[in-house]
Amino acid sequence: MSYQGALPEAIKTALEKLALLPTYGERSSGRFLYNLLKLPPESRLEVVKVLEQVAQNIKNCIECGIYTDREVCVICSEPKRSKKFICVVEEPQDAFAIEKLERYTGVYHVLGGRIAPLEGISPRDLRIDSLLDRVERYGAKEVILATNPNAEGEATATYIAKLLRRRFSTIKITRISYGLQFGSMVELADELSLEKSIENRKSL
Repeated sequence: MSYQGALPEAIKTALEKLALLPTYGERSSGRFLYNLLKLPPESRLEVVKVLEQVAQNIKNCIECGIYTDREVCVICSEPKRSKKFICVVEEPQDAFAIEKLERYTGVYHVLGGRIAPLEGISPRDLRIDSLLDRVERYGAKEVILATNPNAEGEATATYIAKLLRRRFSTIKITRISYGLQFGSMVELADELSLEKSIENRKSL
């Protein structure tokens, strides 16, 4: 009997669905599912129930794109957060990583990815137009480009910086710098490195 033939249909279907997640392949899907199955049945159901609630209730903020359970997230809704400073990140989890520092008092803008021609991701696939609209609407003073410090993240930051300069001649454009090694990811950075990269951001 083959490996596929030995798999219960429920596991086979679950692995196929988990593989639909970005960056998840056969190994990652299997690791998640088989670790879930190590839990007692009642604990498995608790995990599934929580995931179901996330799937049903979590959406993207209509302003910045962060994950939220309301139309406009708590950050965009908070009067004390300055809309004059916009931190641009690739994904919502990058914004949450910066929020953990409890230092940044501006707002965020989630691009929903990065420019990656080899993967078929172009600027049109990202939330760049809405960023330009928010910069104009808020009269933003500074845009902090906090895309990941890798080839795609740098290319994305450079592209956005050029668009901003062309449209807003007086705006300050900065890039996260010291603290994060090239090739790393914002969401996985330790808090000290991330804090340094924000504090010592450089002008573009």
